[in-house]
Amino acid sequence: MIIIGETELNSDIELLTPQSHEHMAIIPLKTQPNYKLDILTLKKGLELGLVEVKECEHSTVNTLIVKNNSITPLLLVDGEEVVGGDQNRIVNSTILVAPKSECSISVSCTEQGRWAYKSEFRSSVHIADYNTRRAKLSAKRHNRPVQSEVWSSIRDLEKSIDFSSPTGAMSESYDAQKVNHEEFIKAFNLAEGQTGVLIIVNGEIKGFELFLNPEIYSHFHEKIIKSYLINSKVENTTFSINVDESRLVIENAKDSTFEDKKSNGLEKVYEFENSQGFGNLYTYEQEILHWSYFKKDTAEEETDDVAENIEIKEVYDI
Repeated sequence: MIIIGETELNSDIELLTPQSHEHMAIIPLKTQPNYKLDILTLKKGLELGLVEVKECEHSTVNTLIVKNNSITPLLLVDGEEVVGGDQNRIVNSTILVAPKSECSISVSCTEQGRWAYKSEFRSSVHIADYNTRRAKLSAKRHNRPVQSEVWSSIRDLEKSIDFSSPTGAMSESYDAQKVNHEEFIKAFNLAEGQTGVLIIVNGEIKGFELFLNPEIYSHFHEKIIKSYLINSKVENTTFSINVDESRLVIENAKDSTFEDKKSNGLEKVYEFENSQGFGNLYTYEQEILHWSYFKKDTAEEETDDVAENIEIKEVYDI
């Protein structure tokens, strides 16, 4: 159970049979699915012609207009990419757009070298890679420029895979790795009733994602796996999978302090952090809509330790 103020969220999570391939493993996560809430995903909404994504009247890098013509709420997921327009963008946070409404959404550019109309926006087959999502969230939490962090992370991604896109397009980095990713996608099957996933790379737990129901999760299964895979390098292919440790990471995340943040739509937004990691929790109608967790790296853990020591010293000085 997650307790936020006076609200209790049902967060019973079952860890299903792990799956592994070479240096990567996943543990499918399963919660009690909620089908009572009828929610439209961006991909499906665009395909059905019920959703429109467009540039602002006076185009700006970090804002797009989304029009939801359907009679159900529209889900946009943190890191989800749309391609086309004047340049490709990713959504900066998970948003639930009300039915029959239009709103401005915060986005980051994932194609620095293009500012010219290409086509109508369409849903990408990718989301922002793991490192870029972490960098974006960390920048936001520490009041650093989000866009510059995203561009820097994409440049680092290109260097790591020895690839250079003419326009710095993140999607082209993914396309360049498509052959390498296909065998992993085939190895990691959707489990029955799966609503989320925990990712392990080279024996280290890197993060997890959880969604409202299996249907929504299925739209992001392959995208999430590729987002971790593209940032990974083979270091250890003979690691063991510790399910108890994975369960503990999730339980510790549940026990974090959740800080209420301003929402952009129908969703409620909470930031959380503990000694191991950080992330965002999005809820709707007292249900977990989307929950993302990212493990801290060594530098972040050391920064936290320094900050804690400074706080203790200040108390003792007084």
